[in-house]
Amino acid sequence: MKRNSIIAMGICVLAIIALGCSKTLKDYGFTQKLDNTYAFLKINYESNYSNNRTVWFKINNQRVGGPITARSPFPGGGFNTGGTSTADVISVTPGSTKLSVVLLHKIDNGLDSLELYSTNFQLDAGKTYIAHITDTAANTKSVLTQENVALPDTNYARFHFLNLMPNVPAVDIYYGTVATTVADQKSDSLMVSNLGYLKNSGDIKFKINGANGIWKIRAAGAPRINNTIASYTSTSVPLSQRVFCGFALGYSGKTTTAQKPYISFLLVR
Repeated sequence: MKRNSIIAMGICVLAIIALGCSKTLKDYGFTQKLDNTYAFLKINYESNYSNNRTVWFKINNQRVGGPITARSPFPGGGFNTGGTSTADVISVTPGSTKLSVVLLHKIDNGLDSLELYSTNFQLDAGKTYIAHITDTAANTKSVLTQENVALPDTNYARFHFLNLMPNVPAVDIYYGTVATTVADQKSDSLMVSNLGYLKNSGDIKFKINGANGIWKIRAAGAPRINNTIASYTSTSVPLSQRVFCGFALGYSGKTTTAQKPYISFLLVR
């Protein structure tokens, strides 16, 4: 009987160990390894309607993600935006790619209530892109940027900037430490000059020195005084060995949260 009891106890112990081990296993369902046979895309949706309507994105007529509002780049969010702050992207089959912004019916029946905007991009395998969408209704426009995802050196960050402000033909982008309320801001450093609407600045290598300062937007050619259109400061922008896409958005002169000007950033890598 004693020998049988020991055997029974041993079986119970083995069963408990097996049960404990099984808890560490997770079923992720169907998974697929991503490689350079795919293109990679992030959507920077900045169509700033006054009612900040909720929209869905479709790629090649298939819904991706969930409901989203303007100023919430998908996927991954950004800085001075909605969402999180990661460098997430969507994997897309290379080639001609249709991107649509749609409204759903109040009770979702699987069909679109209204297509707000649609465009086509040519995406190449192994490349990373951001599709930037701005303005509203019939004035909606988009621009595609191909991203340089190579990491900068230690103590450096890399930026490029876009002007997505429909009613500001060109902007200057500054970086400094002087508060936006101070009359004399001549110490601000000009990062990008005369950046036209829907234009991309190209890459800027940024040396990180000390505490982070203040990013500022001014109308192109405006003096460095307390006349900023928008400003932003963050301990996360810049960071060493990070790649950012900065952008001016919104409408100069508007004051509501949904439509006022911002300077915001996406984390590319």
